[in-house]
Amino acid sequence: MLSWFGKGPVDFIDGPYWAKMFVLCFYTIWVVMPFKVLILTSALASVNQDYYNAAKVDGTSPFRIFHKITLPMISPMIFYLVITGFIGAFKAYSDAVALFGTNLNAAGMNTIVGYVYDKLYGDGGGYPSYASAAAIILFAVVFTITMINLSISRKNVHY
Repeated sequence: MLSWFGKGPVDFIDGPYWAKMFVLCFYTIWVVMPFKVLILTSALASVNQDYYNAAKVDGTSPFRIFHKITLPMISPMIFYLVITGFIGAFKAYSDAVALFGTNLNAAGMNTIVGYVYDKLYGDGGGYPSYASAAAIILFAVVFTITMINLSISRKNVHY
């Protein structure tokens, strides 16, 4: 397909950084999207139709129906997906290893979990203090993002 635009072939596994990042993003979307779609469709199916019928009788616009009925009713599931999405993004290591091999530093695609693994067991292993520090930083980042999301969700999640 790239030849249609006058470009030559690109090695998406051992090629430039942008090609590797494209593969990793495409793979992640391909793996994660079905779960998120399943959760959101089940949340949408669980919304009581009586709310929509009452809104239609009142002549409410579709945007207002979505904003005032649908979004508040599915907000717990959106909150769940955001939290698990952030945690999953920060622990993304196995996907990168599956795509680029175990030496992620050479591929230029290392993650913080990969850094922890390398410091414990990899070629640069034998530094458990660095691995522990990186794991604590990872915990602090995920914890902070989760707390921010919890504080925001208290205002916007309706149970």
